[in-house]
Amino acid sequence: MVSIRFIAAIMTYAIGLCGILPLFPWLTTVPRLVLAVGLLAGLWQDSRKSWPLKSWMQNSVIVPVFLYYAVQFSRANPIQPVVSLLAIMLAVRLAGEKTVRHSLQIHVLALFCLASSSLFDLSPMFLLYLGLMLFLVAIALILLAFQSHENTMLLSRAELRKVLLAGCLMPLLSLPLLLFFFPVLPRTQLPLWNFLSSPAVRTSGYSDKVEPGVQPSVGESRALAFRAEMARQQQQQLYWRGSVFNRMQENRWVRVEGIPSEQPVSGGDSINQLIYPEPSVSRVLIALDRPAEIRLIRLKRSPDGVFEYTGPLGRRLNYQARSVTSGTAPASGLLNRRFYLNLPEGIPPRITKLAGEIGRLGKNDLERLTLLETHFRNGNYRYSMSGLPTGERALEQFIFDGKQGHCEFFASAFAVLLRGAGVPCRLVGGYVGGDYNQLGGYYLVSEDMAHVWVEAFIEGRGWLRIDPSSFATNAGEVWNPEKSRSLMLRVRLTLDYLNYQWNRTVIVYDFEQQFEFVRRAGKRLHGIDPAGIISSWPYPVTIFLLGVLLYLIRNTTLFRRREERILRRFLRRIASEFGIDAGQGRLGLFEIAGLVGNERVGEFAAIYSGAVYRDRRLTDREYRRLQQILREGFVVKASVQ
Repeated sequence: MVSIRFIAAIMTYAIGLCGILPLFPWLTTVPRLVLAVGLLAGLWQDSRKSWPLKSWMQNSVIVPVFLYYAVQFSRANPIQPVVSLLAIMLAVRLAGEKTVRHSLQIHVLALFCLASSSLFDLSPMFLLYLGLMLFLVAIALILLAFQSHENTMLLSRAELRKVLLAGCLMPLLSLPLLLFFFPVLPRTQLPLWNFLSSPAVRTSGYSDKVEPGVQPSVGESRALAFRAEMARQQQQQLYWRGSVFNRMQENRWVRVEGIPSEQPVSGGDSINQLIYPEPSVSRVLIALDRPAEIRLIRLKRSPDGVFEYTGPLGRRLNYQARSVTSGTAPASGLLNRRFYLNLPEGIPPRITKLAGEIGRLGKNDLERLTLLETHFRNGNYRYSMSGLPTGERALEQFIFDGKQGHCEFFASAFAVLLRGAGVPCRLVGGYVGGDYNQLGGYYLVSEDMAHVWVEAFIEGRGWLRIDPSSFATNAGEVWNPEKSRSLMLRVRLTLDYLNYQWNRTVIVYDFEQQFEFVRRAGKRLHGIDPAGIISSWPYPVTIFLLGVLLYLIRNTTLFRRREERILRRFLRRIASEFGIDAGQGRLGLFEIAGLVGNERVGEFAAIYSGAVYRDRRLTDREYRRLQQILREGFVVKASVQ
């Protein structure tokens, strides 16, 4: 036999942990310590079955805590005080006695804490914790209902299984309603907390400028940049265009708006993508190079192939893109050659001399471009993220001395020499490569794949994509597409697929997708077969589960009065110890006592009949004595007459 109070307390602790664990990493030190102390204090008191911490003491503690965090609340800091207060209130309740009322308060506070964790991170783990909490709460509510009726009630293993089964069936029965309401319930375009504070955003793998020589080494980050749902492509086509840097100011490349530029000519084979970017502070939209079209509201398009989102930042979104991946972008009209040949003052003499030699040897822009490519291929340059030159003359040191650098050095040096030789060019920032996830049919692109390359303008052909980093002597080691097909990568891609489906079906599901869902549903209504609806699996399954739940509710003894429950236990004990089937009213209590001649059976019959046969309910003392008799059994047995 198991105490229903004990099982209810375990469920209450489990529900509290479901609310604490997702929020715990985002709390400050004090709420973390209070949660740990409160949980340990509650477990210690429950193990001793003594609760020195009274309810009035707990309430007295909460009042100054509330005032302290109320003072800290402000428009600039609205979230942290609230979640800290919720965590401390939950800790205080966990530290006290688990009465029915306090247990219900713990359930509510745990649910609020779990919901608060979504303000910081809304991942698939949130759904896991929420689902687990729903099952635990359903079971706990059933247990608390009986605890409120009889605080010392004991359950057999069979009865406990029925309680657990009934508690699990209730959330399962709500799943069809969840699947129905999720597509149709209205939702806002932005999460509610976006109006309260700026969301946490990632650090971009590329910035709004290219500035080689700032630091001697560059760290790599495996943080996710975006996912691109599309067919698998050849590795050399995986250049993801972001921004264009068209002017060099001192040692850095920046983007200047409003420059008279070419008119792009569309045409050629295209590839469609569905892009899911991570929230970012950048407004630039990434797409396969070179994007011809991006479908998204609040969009700004520039002639040089840069697309920017003008809506509010911080929300998760997705957009469709169509790109032409030939590596050449034809353009019509006159090019502003003077702008794309401009270089700042102070270019080192050695760089100017090398660029002048290339300009004189090449008869046209294409020949000059070819000569510069040959120089880089034969120059023994190495790609590296450490041991980089720094300072104002970093670019010169890279070209002539160290010959070691990352993509910013390669692209910047190549563009400076190309402009010095008289060939219009610009830098393009984005990403290169990607890990293809076959489960989801999408590319996973992380921040360590951020890259910079060069576009050179050749008369009659347009803008040509050149990646100077590919001329490095160790380029094959750096961009080997088979280098990372390891077991760890396969595991990472499998886990990412779950996260991808979560974002795709839940996080970015907004009003626009609802409208599309309703439009498709309207078309399908014309071809609905009523017989097919009745025979479809969700409806029979729902009816079956509902029938099982009703059967359990109707037949389980847990939903009967305690007098009826203990009588059934008595009759089962008589059948097991004496072999007398006295069920269904075949024998009365005194008849059974007379047949077995057992003193304890007679005592049970006297206590039970003294209450029930006189139209009154058993007192708590009488009920506990009857339970004791059944627990100890009928030791002295007499033969059946």
